[in-house]
Amino acid sequence: MGNHQKFVLLGCMLFCTFTSALGCASDLDCSLNGICNGGSCICDKPWSGISCGVLAYKTTPISGKSLFAINKSHNTWNGPIVGPVDGKYHLYDPYYGNYTGIKSLFRVEYIMHGTADKITGPYSWGVEPNIPGGINPAFLVYNKTTTGETQYTLWNGNIRTSDSPYGPWTVIPGRGDCGTNRAPVFHNGVFYCTSQRTTQVYTTTKLGDAWETYSDINVTLANGTSVSYASQFETVEDPFLWIDARGNWHIINHRYNTSEIDHCGSSTISAHTFSTDGKEWHVMEPAVEPYTHTVHYDDGTSFTFVTLERPNLHFNDKGQLTHVNLAVDLVTTDAVLCTTEIPKEACVLSTPSQSSIAGAGLSIFSAGADIHDKCMGSYTVDPGLKVL
Repeated sequence: MGNHQKFVLLGCMLFCTFTSALGCASDLDCSLNGICNGGSCICDKPWSGISCGVLAYKTTPISGKSLFAINKSHNTWNGPIVGPVDGKYHLYDPYYGNYTGIKSLFRVEYIMHGTADKITGPYSWGVEPNIPGGINPAFLVYNKTTTGETQYTLWNGNIRTSDSPYGPWTVIPGRGDCGTNRAPVFHNGVFYCTSQRTTQVYTTTKLGDAWETYSDINVTLANGTSVSYASQFETVEDPFLWIDARGNWHIINHRYNTSEIDHCGSSTISAHTFSTDGKEWHVMEPAVEPYTHTVHYDDGTSFTFVTLERPNLHFNDKGQLTHVNLAVDLVTTDAVLCTTEIPKEACVLSTPSQSSIAGAGLSIFSAGADIHDKCMGSYTVDPGLKVL
């Protein structure tokens, strides 16, 4: 098979307030992405939809379509973006090895460090030194409770810390992070973390100490059954955990269904669970996907991706969500059966062993027709939509 390039893209959120007309009884009916006021959801920017569960975007800048546009025989598959710090954005992107001809997401040579003046790039690569590390890195910036000093931490098995996004990096001794594909957050002086399958939230007061279980991520269905969030949604992975300005907890995931083997551009792609305290979790039923497959660019083009994985969210200094970056495949199209490119799993790229990937995955996309261009009006409530 020839070299297939996988690229990255990134765009900007649409800043407008959405109102879903009639039907909410509490903020839970608004996915905790807005407030229920007089029976109507008033959605926080940039959330939209009848339950404030869908992200709305501006058109994606074409300049951000490929943030690691280097054709190499090795792979990249998304990493976190930090910044701006002194006017620079920092992308920490895993560089996957090519051992005996096998390109694997589980064989990382190092973490590349790219910098840019804009979050959409272009990013400079090869200037900053590479960082030792494993698969699926995460990043957490927090202020020490004792001194107020800003700490930059890179999570990829070990937890590395620095007082600058440029390093140098020191491994924190003791226990590492909370698992593979980790998603950390710092809240009220305490660290919390979930990992790949999103079944539990863990906590510790000091990095390097043991992680303890804070909660099981379970949801109660309309029939009264309590089930694991992960088991409710076919397969969820690649979590991103955050706590919003109201103190509400959220997790967004890549989600897929292995029975969906073609027309991947309309396949299951994302999931969202939310909580007021990080212990009792809720979902919308039927499920509401926060993002879908199609990205619209400011040069008038668009692309429907077969998969969008490893979401990383970016917030401004007011705590408002502004950008999302994801791992993407720019080669495989919806017209190609997913099993042609990905023989072991359907509309998902778990081990890109047959393709050469040149991209880290920075992606923001339209949630529906015209929603990326203008604020929509009120939404009619689907009476069958219930929060659990």
